[in-house]
Amino acid sequence: MKTQKQNSKKDLIMSAALKVMTKKGYYGSTMDDIVLESKMSKGAIYHYYKSKKEVYLELIGYLESKYTDMFFTVNKESTSAKKLKKLFTIWSGQLEKEPHFFKSFSIFRSISSHDKDFKAAMQRMYNRFQKFIELIIIEGIESKEFKKIDPKTSALSLILNLDGISWFSLFESKNLDAKSYIDQMSDYILSTYMSKKGK
Repeated sequence: MKTQKQNSKKDLIMSAALKVMTKKGYYGSTMDDIVLESKMSKGAIYHYYKSKKEVYLELIGYLESKYTDMFFTVNKESTSAKKLKKLFTIWSGQLEKEPHFFKSFSIFRSISSHDKDFKAAMQRMYNRFQKFIELIIIEGIESKEFKKIDPKTSALSLILNLDGISWFSLFESKNLDAKSYIDQMSDYILSTYMSKKGK
């Protein structure tokens, strides 16, 4: 019960930190902003975190664990191509539901170029995500659904394209919406992976 209560408080802090960071940025925000947004006391937040940096570093792990749960539905699909397509669909859906998530990663990438701790945390997250995609691609190659492509390069290419979707959380395009972009881009990528047997 105590652990559940602590997790609930941490969830409130993480949710508040995400909103604050996407509104004010990392350098423009303060612990007082997080306190105000969370509607918790300053003492309660400092009980868990000593600094703004500590809060935002934990936010990376919090966001990763939140979206990792969703990615488990990907593995329920029957083929590797369907798994990757589902991944794109989830990403597209989340952009509509929670644009803060995508905005936050643009900010985290920016901080990473100045701060080794954020760079290390982001690197760990990307490594795990790349491995997740690699395993799907390897499965597709072994089942002869996909051509003999390099899994590491293909997974990285796919991540770079998924990362590009965050552009739509920051800017608007008159000619193309995020969902259309994701549908077209994912179909193109998958068509380059498919073997004659998989088509």
